[in-house]
Parts: sequence; structure tokens; C-alpha cells
Amino acid sequence: MKKFKWVEHPIPLLFKRDELLEYELDENSKAPRPIISISNDFLVLSNSFVIIRNLFLIPALLSVLYLCATEVQDVYKSWKASEQSTLNFIEFRKKTYGNDYFETLALNKKHRDIILYKYNRLDENNKLTFDQFLIDRYGDKLYEFGDWSRRHDRNSIIFFGTTIPLLLIWIIGFKRRAPLIFDRKRRLLYTWSKGKVVAQRYDNLRALETPSFLAIMLRATVKKGKLGWGRFSVTPQGNTIYNSKDSYQQILAYIVQFMEYGREHVMPEQTEWQGRKGWFLFEDKKPDDFEEQLSALLVRIDAATDEVEFDEHGQLIES
Repeated sequence: MKKFKWVEHPIPLLFKRDELLEYELDENSKAPRPIISISNDFLVLSNSFVIIRNLFLIPALLSVLYLCATEVQDVYKSWKASEQSTLNFIEFRKKTYGNDYFETLALNKKHRDIILYKYNRLDENNKLTFDQFLIDRYGDKLYEFGDWSRRHDRNSIIFFGTTIPLLLIWIIGFKRRAPLIFDRKRRLLYTWSKGKVVAQRYDNLRALETPSFLAIMLRATVKKGKLGWGRFSVTPQGNTIYNSKDSYQQILAYIVQFMEYGREHVMPEQTEWQGRKGWFLFEDKKPDDFEEQLSALLVRIDAATDEVEFDEHGQLIES
């Protein structure tokens, strides 16, 4: 749950209630993202934090794996090309000067050492071993850029050897963040983060629409036990850069009509619905003392006097 810094004050949903109740939902469409569960008593929103894994970490891992495979393939091609080049060299010399050319090579023959070195590169099966290829690649015997190859390969090993495991660990260890639950019977919305309950009364719900996300405002215990604000970010279009105003209207209308009219109104064909929750090995578990924390937090919320006031037109009342 992210702390909220005031740039623009969230508007109480009360001012849009009638508009949202009149919003016509498409009876043939599925529940809009990010709703993942609906029953008679609860409507549940998934946490948009998973976008970091799905849109950034997984593509980053795939990109690094692709680059690593490309590097390995380049080295492999170079190895086999070097082997074929040596075979061609030996075949050409024997064909031109006789099969005993390398055994009878004169001592005063120009470049005799290089010629014999190339001849002896292959093993008894006429194969260039990978070890021999690396000796030539880094030893500057046959290649012009031995030092450059050594630095390049070393840096590649360090980069891929650290980046791939770190991304894998990050992706596998990525926790499913707690969802936001709208409790129709108690007219509450709540979630939790790292063992701490975050909540708000539905009748005092406030939301802020930004180009990047819809912020549903909640109350939370912050540093030094103070009552502060947090936000639950909603991205109906699954985009961290831009989400349309209409997508916000759809999700808000769905929430408001569920809370006011019930499940039968928004989903008459089913008594219960569960969407895809995604794959996670770990999740932010609901605290054992959830009800105790919630009750204590609601007492503080009801006694709070720090909420910004608006007039009947939804305009901020300057203090």
C-alpha cells in the first residue's frame, strides 16, 4: 500500500453517486478489470502492483535470455567456423603439395610455426575442441583481437551470470499483493499490507482519477502510530502510463451499483464468479488478528477530523 502525497485532493464518490448509478453496464460483457471475484457479499479488486512483474520483470528476463542465447550462438558459430576453416586449410595444402606436406615441411619454410600450429589444432578425430578454440580466441595466436575477446566474454559472463539469476529470484519470489475487498454488508472496503490492515467506510469513499491510475483512497496507520492515508491503485486497462476516463467510470459504476443494488444487479446470471488470479508462489497473507485491527482502525477513522471538505458542488472548501 503506497502512501499518498497530496497533489490533487481525491473527490468523495458521493458527488458522482447518481451519475454512476445511472451508468449502463453492458450485460453481455465480463466484469471489468481488475475485478477478480464477485459474490453476494463481496466484490474483490486485484492489486495492480503485479503489473511490475508482468510488464517489466518477465519481459526483461526474456530479453536477457534472448541476448544470452545470441551470445552463446555467436560463440558456437565462431567455434565451428574456425574448425571448418582449419579443415579447409589442411585439405587445400595436402591437395596442392601432397598428403605428407605437413610431415615434410622444411625448417626454413616461411611461417612454418603458424602452419604447423594450425595443423595441430585438431584432435585425432579431426575436431577442434572447445578448449583449443578458447586458447586461440584469447591467446592471440590466430585472432587479431584476443584481448578484446577476453574482455567481452568476461563481461558477458558477469552480466548474464548475475542478471538472469537475480531476475529469476525476483520473479519467482514476487508476492501476490492483497486484494481490495468491498464488503457490502458492512459497507466497508479494506485490504492489508505486511500484516497491517488498511480500510475505509464505503460511504466516505474518495477516489482520484489520474492519467496513469485510479487511486482509491484508504486510511492506514503510518509512522509513529498516526492515522494517515494510503492508496489502492487501479489500472483497468493494465497500463502503467495511460488508462482512459471511461475505463475508470466502468469500474466505479460496477462498484457503486454492486454496493447499492447487490450482486443480482451487476451479475444476474451467476450467484458467484471467480476470475483468474494469476500464478504466484507467495502471497501477502491476511493477518491473524485482522478483525481486531479493523475494529480499532474504524474507531480512529470515525474520530478523524483531517479529511478535506467539499461543498455541495464538489468544490474544495478552503480552510
